[in-house]
Amino acid sequence: MFSLGKANTALAAAMLFLLLTSFAAYFAFVRLRTSQGWVQHTQQVQHAIDTFSATANRAGRLRSEYVDSGDATLLQRQSEAVVLVRSALSRIRDLTSDNVTQQDTCRKLVELTERRIALMDQALDLRRSGKSTPAAQAAIARQSIAAADETDILLQSMDALEEELLAERQNRENASFGLTVGILLTSLFVALVFFLVHHQVLTEQVRERQHAEVAQRALSARLLNLQDEERRRFARELHDSVGQQLAAMKMALSMLQNKLQGDKIVLDCLKLLDDAIAETRTISHLLHPPLLDEAGLNSAFRWFVEGFGNRSGISVSMHIEDGKERFDEAVELVLFRALQEALTNVHRHSGAKQADVSLGTSGNNVFLRIRDHGRGVPLAVLRALKGDGTAGGVGLAGMNERIREIGGCLDIRSLADGTEILIKVPARQRSKASFPEKPAEQQEVV
Repeated sequence: MFSLGKANTALAAAMLFLLLTSFAAYFAFVRLRTSQGWVQHTQQVQHAIDTFSATANRAGRLRSEYVDSGDATLLQRQSEAVVLVRSALSRIRDLTSDNVTQQDTCRKLVELTERRIALMDQALDLRRSGKSTPAAQAAIARQSIAAADETDILLQSMDALEEELLAERQNRENASFGLTVGILLTSLFVALVFFLVHHQVLTEQVRERQHAEVAQRALSARLLNLQDEERRRFARELHDSVGQQLAAMKMALSMLQNKLQGDKIVLDCLKLLDDAIAETRTISHLLHPPLLDEAGLNSAFRWFVEGFGNRSGISVSMHIEDGKERFDEAVELVLFRALQEALTNVHRHSGAKQADVSLGTSGNNVFLRIRDHGRGVPLAVLRALKGDGTAGGVGLAGMNERIREIGGCLDIRSLADGTEILIKVPARQRSKASFPEKPAEQQEVV
């Protein structure tokens, strides 16, 4: 729980930091865009000043050319140039409306420009009226040059101020860009740290869960082994203790029968005693069949299937591949317990009257197949069984644990006319030293 809290805290912190960083990055981008806008604005002012200077000089040149040549076509071009001069001046006035200093300079520039335009008009009028003299034009030219010099001074001051503003705004733009980059890199780094912490905590949780699952499986395997040992011991006790006592009692009753020929009570007692001996032998063999240790898996399978058919009334067809080699003791025990559990479930739940059992090897694996022709497993139960293994009860869970413990796998399929259980386990061969030196006499269940 503590690790889960740490993981959730780290994830929440990372998400919160990313959210806050998103807001900070948004404002940084807004500031950067504003700075870029002011830089572009300054460049527009400088371009407008350059345009005004070029059009004013062009208007002056056209005036001089007309005065010198008298070419009437130049008048229209000069008039258009004057319009462009005033348009450029208006553009400068609009762009510098936020700057008081530039607006003052702009007003002076307007006055000078109007005076220069008036001097141009005066020179043009003199030339058109034919009253133009070199002295008069020279006087007008001197006044125009003085006004142009004052205009250049004003334009230079405006351009210098814009250069200062441009440098300041570019520095601000660079600072905004650096701040934006710094915020993004820092946020990504810190978020990465939080995500790494979250990943580390989750990894620790997964590792702890894996250790817990391994420990749980080891405990389950140990419990199943203890259960098998207890069954083996209890079966031996039934056979050696209760079975021998019942056999001795039968001998005593047989001797009593010889003395009391035809006594009905003695005969009934002998019949009940025979049933008790047979039932005791059956229970003992079901707990742990001696055939499994003495004759091998195939004989134990045949014995159990035959006895199961007699007890349950279910017809079981059996196909077993006989082999000379014995499987490892753990493999044989797991397969026998799986057969017991599967056929018991067929009897209890399927309602089938027929079942099929097959046992064979392929490659390095042993395959056991149990198929019944009954109701089948509901899909919901089958999904739950394949999901967490809890829907099948203790028997199927124990079967699955036994099979998985020796490296095998269990597959349960629900068919249209029944259920099929497929089991695959490694075909580990038993060493010769593990075989009993003198097999005990095989006994059949009545």
